[in-house]
Amino acid sequence: MSQEPATIDRDIFQHQLVGIAEEMSRALRRSAYSSIIWDMYDYATAMFTPDGEMLAQSETVTAQLGTMATALSHLRHAIPLETWKPGDVLICNDPYKGCTHTPDITLFSPVFNDGELIAVASTIAHHIDIGGRFPGTTVVDNVEVFAEGLIFPPVRFIEEGRQNPIISAFIESNVRYPKACFGDLRAQVAGCRTAERRLAELAQQHGNAGFRRLAAATLDYGERYTRAVIADLPGGTYEAETLVENNISSDELIHVRARVTVEGNAIAVDFAGSSDQVRCALNVPWSSTVSLTSYALKCLLTPDIPQNGGCNRPVSISAPEGCILNPRRAAAVGSRHYIAQAVADAVLKALAPAVPGRSAAGAHISFPIFRAGGLDDRPQMPTPKPFAILDIIGGGMGGSRSADGLNAVDTHGGNCSILSAEVMETFSPVRVLKSALIPGSGGDGMHRGGLGIERVYEILCSSAVGSAKLQQSSAQTAPWGADGGARGAEGVILYNPGMVEEQAVTAVQSKPQLYKRGDVIVIRSAGGGGYGDPAKRSADDRARDIEQGYI
Repeated sequence: MSQEPATIDRDIFQHQLVGIAEEMSRALRRSAYSSIIWDMYDYATAMFTPDGEMLAQSETVTAQLGTMATALSHLRHAIPLETWKPGDVLICNDPYKGCTHTPDITLFSPVFNDGELIAVASTIAHHIDIGGRFPGTTVVDNVEVFAEGLIFPPVRFIEEGRQNPIISAFIESNVRYPKACFGDLRAQVAGCRTAERRLAELAQQHGNAGFRRLAAATLDYGERYTRAVIADLPGGTYEAETLVENNISSDELIHVRARVTVEGNAIAVDFAGSSDQVRCALNVPWSSTVSLTSYALKCLLTPDIPQNGGCNRPVSISAPEGCILNPRRAAAVGSRHYIAQAVADAVLKALAPAVPGRSAAGAHISFPIFRAGGLDDRPQMPTPKPFAILDIIGGGMGGSRSADGLNAVDTHGGNCSILSAEVMETFSPVRVLKSALIPGSGGDGMHRGGLGIERVYEILCSSAVGSAKLQQSSAQTAPWGADGGARGAEGVILYNPGMVEEQAVTAVQSKPQLYKRGDVIVIRSAGGGGYGDPAKRSADDRARDIEQGYI
């Protein structure tokens, strides 16, 4: 019978794993070609046991991290572990084989020591274009996943250190910017190789048997800790609903309903009653439903310990097949992030009465996005060249019992940075005219909601295909206030304000726009909801709000 590792050895090992995950993250980001990775942080890195449980993750985009374990389970089934060899890198981005939308390409590589498979390294990154109908791939009015670019089933991208020429030829022939795609894939490989080296060093230090014991101990501790927290919660069933605009395939609002049951030291989350899948790209693949549910529970239950697969053992998640959170193939899923964030919102809202000290009012899940692509033919360009740019804008976090909500952050599974104006103007014919907080956009309360962002863009090339998209554009869907706090301000999009062509847009757009030189696009994200009775806000806080221009 193997001896249980000492607590200090287990904790040191856990933090060594986290350190490796962060080193993977740096290797990927610093090697990446595209600004969406190296400037906006839209990627993630993690490591798993051969059985598929996560050992450690980097602190980047949680919506991507949670999909990796689901993807790995499909990949292990399609390509048995006993066939994996040193130097292999496997690729997959199929939303119906455990991945999320097609631009998020996931790589896995086996980690061997002394000829034994001891772990699996994984990286995932958002690629700026993976083919499809329009530059940037994701278009919200797609009705089938087949319109959403290249789909990789589980397959070897690199075989024993040699890149698969057939896979490479397919990529080069089907994406608009192969240089960027291959550059970012190489960066992902660099992240995997970093983990392979560092984990092998750990295994050499402890021996393979010792490595396995320490890995098992960290997972078991994550499970024990989580079960202990759950056992302290008041038992019962908690329910909540979040509404999201559709306005693509229907005028009816989309319902995301969460029923959370706390029983003993386990939690069950059931999404029965949520809307059926829709004929547009707002459907959420099952892996993303699992990921955003796990994220929400992490926020409320175990924010103070490193996340690993053990933390997920006490949790079961279900949703009816064919609903918007568990669609049937081949429903489009490219714009799944709008509804995926509502998954987290509904779970957090449901459990707020059970965990009042850690809960907050509604955060913005408006997920404002601006994208444009085409030919950069500005007069100063020596020769016109193709471009594609994507910007993800933050908004307001909800106020809580102890503090005001954060301003201008990417919430619930996000954590992306806004694209810097200098980068946008260097790599695309788009000028950023304004980036500013929106006074008064946070809901009033004892602790007010965080402020949204206004960002204004101007098109400098003769024409471009693009879109500006957001959610929470009405009072029905705006971030909710808690315990008497006011709701946050809704999101708004304006085209060419003050001009003859001025147009207000109040929801996700169904089709890309054809922009011309001089067009101006204004995006205002939603503010967070307020927490508590506004009459209880202190005079000092009111004075500071005025001084800082928040109201």
